[in-house]
Amino acid sequence: MSRRKIEHKARQQFILEAARQLYFTKGVENANMDDIALASEYTRRTLYSYFKSRDEISLMVLIEDLKKRWAKQKEEITKGNSGLDKIIIWSKSLFQYSLDFPHSIRLQLYWDLKGLDINNISDDTFESFEKINNELADGLREIFLLGVNDGSLRADLEVDICISQFLYSIRAIINRALSQTYSFAQFEKEKYFNHYLDMYTRGIRNN
Repeated sequence: MSRRKIEHKARQQFILEAARQLYFTKGVENANMDDIALASEYTRRTLYSYFKSRDEISLMVLIEDLKKRWAKQKEEITKGNSGLDKIIIWSKSLFQYSLDFPHSIRLQLYWDLKGLDINNISDDTFESFEKINNELADGLREIFLLGVNDGSLRADLEVDICISQFLYSIRAIINRALSQTYSFAQFEKEKYFNHYLDMYTRGIRNN
């Protein structure tokens, strides 16, 4: 890699870290390009020489977080024996990661609600997102299939439907658990999450 490319990559990474800190302190929806430019000490115009859009910055931050989180989850799920055990470990690992890095779950919900407009994303970034997203989906699919095959999960599960519904619901539950905004009732974070996980696994386990 040439010195120019190394410097470009370093500056890009610096901007991503500035954006990550803003998402943590200010919130994903409240941090715009002007905020990111100010935090990274670059001009707004300079940001566009490194990224196609604010959406691309946000997605690249998420990609890095997904890679770190998946590496941690892969390490943790080796401690489980059955598919059901691994789903519980996978879930608790996601919850812990979200406690440590709450901006990450908010970024995922941001894309759940907003959708991904590939016109605002460079081809390379979109390919990176697809790669890690597919790795995560394939990893979770393997766990569910293991559970069906080892008898710890119901044999009639439609695995891909389960994965999709599970991912959307667990992200929403974790976000609610971590949220500091008004709710009709307040619950202790771990209790709220563990209640959901218990109810969900009761529905898929092979009784």
